[in-house]
Amino acid sequence: MKYSLHKRAAKVKALLMALIIVCSVSVPQLTAKAAPNEVAQAALGIDVSRYQGQINWDMVAASGVQFAIVRVGYRTQSTGVLNEDPYARYNLQEAQRVGIKTGAYFFSAAVNEAEAVEEALFTANLIDKYKITFPVAYDCEGFRNQTSRQYGLDKSVRTALAVKFLDTIAARGYTPMFYASKNEMTDSKDWDMNILNKYKVWVSQYPTDPFPITPASSYTGVQAMWQYTSKALIPGINGNVDMNVSYFNYDGIAEPKDPSGAPVVSAAAAANVQYIEVNEVVTPNTLVNLRTVPSTDDPATIVVPINPGDMVFRTGIGNNGWSKILLNGQTLYAYTSYLQKVL
Repeated sequence: MKYSLHKRAAKVKALLMALIIVCSVSVPQLTAKAAPNEVAQAALGIDVSRYQGQINWDMVAASGVQFAIVRVGYRTQSTGVLNEDPYARYNLQEAQRVGIKTGAYFFSAAVNEAEAVEEALFTANLIDKYKITFPVAYDCEGFRNQTSRQYGLDKSVRTALAVKFLDTIAARGYTPMFYASKNEMTDSKDWDMNILNKYKVWVSQYPTDPFPITPASSYTGVQAMWQYTSKALIPGINGNVDMNVSYFNYDGIAEPKDPSGAPVVSAAAAANVQYIEVNEVVTPNTLVNLRTVPSTDDPATIVVPINPGDMVFRTGIGNNGWSKILLNGQTLYAYTSYLQKVL
């Protein structure tokens, strides 16, 4: 096992050397405005979600990975319910702890501009207490499936929704980035790239021979980041993970927009909590505090109290005794036993 992990770490470091060589020769054109601390320097990173399970971030950092794009949430494609990725806060916390630069992404299933804004605010509200140096990306997939609530949406409508999300993210002080596959973006097949090229573009394309054997994506449009495989093996991560080449980097690590500090999240809590998705209005049977995390350990996590008769929207019921409450685009938490469904 140790030998295998050493081989994985050596492979990542070899990729970093190849990255320096390849990108010193040819770096794709970037049209989006650079952030003040952005530098023309390539970097190697991963993107992660709950599907990677509990990650050993110390090992990831030791392997040479330079950045991580963390999924913070998603909207269900069939029911349209907003959900926080259960490992979002843990992954941001731990990547930040070991000095890996972080970005974020949200998996969208919005069908109107109000929902796109809701998703962007959900994302920004969650990441505000973390050191988000890399961009915040919009990811929208599966819209051709008949079971998707986005099925049948026109390309112009989907593009407008992406723009609304990305502009809202930019207004919160983050660098917006658009993610899609090469096939969807080529010749503006599924997205109007004439519009979306004003943002950083993250292209997904998995050649038979990944980087560095294949030195660059064959996508001919402008691009800032290339997701070149979904089957990378990285020390500290069980199973496969997406790997990316970024054609930009940052001088230093950004400070949180909200300096008050994020509550500490344990890996065990993230791993064991499961929520049943619901879509219902509830009211408390006593005064209840809505919190940013499902825990009463820290009074600073209280956002607002609600009283009997106040009606709020519940999106999930967890096996940890807590419910997810959606309020003004932010996911908050309340004791399930103190809530009752409004008929």
